[in-house]
Amino acid sequence: MEDHKEVSKHDSLDIDDKKTEERRETRLQNRLIMEDYREDINEKADAFIKNFRDQLKIQREDSLKRFH
Repeated sequence: MEDHKEVSKHDSLDIDDKKTEERRETRLQNRLIMEDYREDINEKADAFIKNFRDQLKIQREDSLKRFH
């Protein structure tokens, strides 16, 4: 009977280890997804800022042409 309890404890640890490993993998995958998401947002923000500055430059040039 004692041997049976030892095996059950061991099996239980294996199951817990598997669950823990699955949680770790899930957290890692979520982190990678968030990093990709942040990179995408940063790229879009950079493109928006560049476009905004380019538009300001064009407007400034047009304004100078009109008044000179």
